[in-house]
Amino acid sequence: MNGNKLINRIATDRPLFLIGLNLALIVGMSVLRPDTFPTSGNAAVVLLDTAQTGILACGMMVLMIAGMFDLSIGGILAFSGIIAGLCVKYFGFPPIPAFLAGCLWGGVLGSINGVLVTRFKINALIATLATLSIYRGGLQLVSGAGVTNLGNGYTVFGQTQFLGIYSPFWFMAAIVVLFAFLVSRTRFFRQAYYIGGNARAAKLSGINVNRTVFIFFVIMGLLAGLAGALLASRLNTAVVLAGQGVELKVITAVVLGGASLSGGVGTIHGAFLGVLLMALLQNAMIIAGINPFWQLIVVGVVLLISVGLDQFARSSTRA
Repeated sequence: MNGNKLINRIATDRPLFLIGLNLALIVGMSVLRPDTFPTSGNAAVVLLDTAQTGILACGMMVLMIAGMFDLSIGGILAFSGIIAGLCVKYFGFPPIPAFLAGCLWGGVLGSINGVLVTRFKINALIATLATLSIYRGGLQLVSGAGVTNLGNGYTVFGQTQFLGIYSPFWFMAAIVVLFAFLVSRTRFFRQAYYIGGNARAAKLSGINVNRTVFIFFVIMGLLAGLAGALLASRLNTAVVLAGQGVELKVITAVVLGGASLSGGVGTIHGAFLGVLLMALLQNAMIIAGINPFWQLIVVGVVLLISVGLDQFARSSTRA
């Protein structure tokens, strides 16, 4: 197999490539760091690290299949955690209603993004970049430095363990399974592929493109709200700096998992495999003692490689 055929196979069969890459990374680190990497404790750390990014990646994959994306998810995540924290500590909400309030606030912020993109026809890049700044500023006006000591009742969502793994991972696993089913088997979510492939043709075929895209943004907001409420529970603190830079990690994982910047392709299981690779890579770099600044560089390089694979696959298809 020559070089071009190999690259084309990698680009077009991304889940299989990611499975191989994840296995190679696990085996390689197990050989290089046998005392620290292949342990149950470290495995639990890696799986917990997939939780936040994995939840966000499900919504981002749906958006990117539809030819959209959301750069405000870090701001929504932090704002939702703050709302949940305020509700449970200062407004007297019981833990479950406070947790749900954080999730629903994420949906409200996601709906604002949806209105800007579908109603006012603002480019998703500009709209969500603007709302990222607005949400970040708004949450600091509301909470100042954040909300601390949320109480043992609220921390049950993020600090409960099952099979030695903290509950955020199990929330993420349930979301991945649910969205894998929805995207592959339900008519509504399958519309994302038609919209991302050709929005005009999708509209002519009877799909309400604006309504569907709006709902996708709301779903993205709800998932970011869930991630924020879970993080506040996990830390027992809602911090204003939560989710900084998460947009880059999520988009990298989703593109690595097979999404295209032009829309129309991608799978939820591919997104999860991309998330897992990013978590394993970060864990390996931490164990190896690599400088955090180099870790950021590696994430950027991985994103460039992922986009390059997407471009190669598209050019090969056109040829």
